[in-house]
Amino acid sequence: MITKVVLAVVVAVVVGLVLVAFLGPVLVSLRVPIAVTIGNAFIHYGWVIGVLAGLWYFFMGGGISWPV
Repeated sequence: MITKVVLAVVVAVVVGLVLVAFLGPVLVSLRVPIAVTIGNAFIHYGWVIGVLAGLWYFFMGGGISWPV
């Protein structure tokens, strides 16, 4: 159970960081209108999407079995 929680938090942080710090600015720098719109949405809502991804990972049975 605790491994599922830890892994869900890791998933949430990684997804949030990738969207906010990497993918959003890259899309905005393309200067194509649809890419700028999506990039701005990722920058503004990346952490919300990350938390939702972490919740999805937790409730959909993500995790590792111990011992392997």
